[in-house]
Amino acid sequence: PAVPEVPEVPEVPEVPEVPEVPEVPEVPEAPAVPELPEAPEAPSMPEVPAVPEVPKAPVIPEVAPAPGAPQAAVPEIPAAKPQDEKVEALPEGKKESMAEAPHKCATCNKEVGEGHICGLTTYCQHCKEEVGSGHICDLTFFCKDCKKEVGDGHVCGVTTFCSTCEEEVGPGHICDVTYFCYDCEKEVGDDHICGITSFCPTCKAESGTGHECGKTYFCFDCEKEVPKDHQHQ
Repeated sequence: PAVPEVPEVPEVPEVPEVPEVPEVPEVPEAPAVPELPEAPEAPSMPEVPAVPEVPKAPVIPEVAPAPGAPQAAVPEIPAAKPQDEKVEALPEGKKESMAEAPHKCATCNKEVGEGHICGLTTYCQHCKEEVGSGHICDLTFFCKDCKKEVGDGHVCGVTTFCSTCEEEVGPGHICDVTYFCYDCEKEVGDDHICGITSFCPTCKAESGTGHECGKTYFCFDCEKEVPKDHQHQ
């Protein structure tokens, strides 16, 4: 038999040339960091000189008395007795008004202090406060509740200031005869006994329970009201 013809091998196409890779540019080197100058050392503080010790005071030797010489006795000086002075206690309202500076009143256009009441109070330059009618420096002050001048020991609604006796008194006061008892809160006489006697304005003397003017009187020995002809045994 006849041998078949071998087919011709096709020509292999030429491989295209690979393009050359461009060279990578070199990275520039980072600039060198300049070295920082060293910090100067802090100057050392000068040494504080030591404080010299204060010399102690010399001890003074005791002088012994001469033998045979009598020692003079030092007389004791009696302590001075404090005088019984009446201390006037200022109320809080008075102290506060003294601390306030005076100012002009828009109504009466006068120099006034704290608590001024037009037509009723005026400013006292000596006491540095508002005062009322009949004011006596260093003796009376204005009571804002009673709206009048009062003295030390004033009791609102009970006592008033007597300019003759220069003290607070109660209802029925008789100058140089009665005075105000702060325990009983009423006018009493010189011989008053709290809780037992009361002042009789007719007899002008202290009397007890059941007193009848002209018929009985108070016996201070028996401490009770007795008839006029009463006699002690």
